[in-house]
Amino acid sequence: MYKKIVLLLLAFLLFLSPEAAPAENISDAAIETISSSYPKVPRPNYKRYRGNSRSKHKRLGFFRRRAARRRAMRKRKNAVPVRKGVISVDEPKGTMPQR
Repeated sequence: MYKKIVLLLLAFLLFLSPEAAPAENISDAAIETISSSYPKVPRPNYKRYRGNSRSKHKRLGFFRRRAARRRAMRKRKNAVPVRKGVISVDEPKGTMPQR
């Protein structure tokens, strides 16, 4: 039903004719004053040149991903564990002069 109403409305709008609007004649002096009122600023580029950084690396295949994962796990296994949250301090040294 909705489609039929829309089609009838479009058919009705198709038969309407727009009124003819006369074109305005603008003199050359008016064009010059309009164009001179705007400062001439160079048009910026759409994107700044960023070298070859736009190329995106392709995802590794199955076997290379698996080899990289094994390498990373082997590296993590052999790494020295980091002691987090432990602060070791030397014994305080007596720097005060003796009396």
